[in-house]
Amino acid sequence: MNAKKIKLIEAGMKLFAEKGYHMTSVEAIAEGAGVSKGAFYLHFQSKQDFIMTAFHYYHQEIAGRIEYVQQENLPPRDSFAKQIEVVTTYIYQYKDFLTMHLYQNISIGENTDAFIQEMNTQNFHWLRQNVINIYGDQMASYEPDIIIQIEGLINGYFKWIIIAGIQIDGNQLGAYIVRRMDDLVSGLLARKETQLVTAARIPNAYYQGQKSVSEVLNAMKTKIETLELSKEKAGKLKEVLVVTQNEAEKEHPQKAVIQGMLVHFQRIPAFETECKELARLLHMDLLD
Repeated sequence: MNAKKIKLIEAGMKLFAEKGYHMTSVEAIAEGAGVSKGAFYLHFQSKQDFIMTAFHYYHQEIAGRIEYVQQENLPPRDSFAKQIEVVTTYIYQYKDFLTMHLYQNISIGENTDAFIQEMNTQNFHWLRQNVINIYGDQMASYEPDIIIQIEGLINGYFKWIIIAGIQIDGNQLGAYIVRRMDDLVSGLLARKETQLVTAARIPNAYYQGQKSVSEVLNAMKTKIETLELSKEKAGKLKEVLVVTQNEAEKEHPQKAVIQGMLVHFQRIPAFETECKELARLLHMDLLD
């Protein structure tokens, strides 16, 4: 995402937190970012498009920071503690956005419910993967209960940071929450607790809603066959998918390479959904 677009988003989020979403005009956002109203519409179709883009931007920001920590290959407990630390730092950095998100009743159109479900599913996967990394199969039957309670504990502290403005050292908070999770797990095992929420009671979307990069690329390959494309064009697109797949499977994929490859598909409206899905999974922006 280019610098001017980010500047508009950050200016808008600050104004939304101060004045409210509905009381903030496009003109005010543009003025706050130091650009013209016309420049705003070069980047966003409407204020609703703006807020949707902002949600995705901040969501990708934090997902990217978490992924960076995950790639450091720290011991599981240390990794989870550091992931919580970077989320805490993010909250202090983007408190304006989070304040607005907490207090404003904002519709982002027909995609509102889908976007909220997507965020909830990704958060579930994030916590579940950390539980698995730390405890292995030992706590498989207790996974939903652990996730629900740890999510509540983390969100509780984050809300106090946002609402009351309390200061908490992120490094201390991460390690503290991991120790509380260990206490929770020890208690469940010591008391041989019966699961309150079993995996069977969790909607399938939470377990199946996370597509892999390979699944999306394979879906794109299948779709190529359904479109009325020349043989040469179809062959070229398939070659692009191979390059994209090879790059995505690397330990440290070069996102610029993948972004360049996806431009070939962005020119075809039928692949809009898949391109956006890949951008989300790989925590990157599509080229304008």
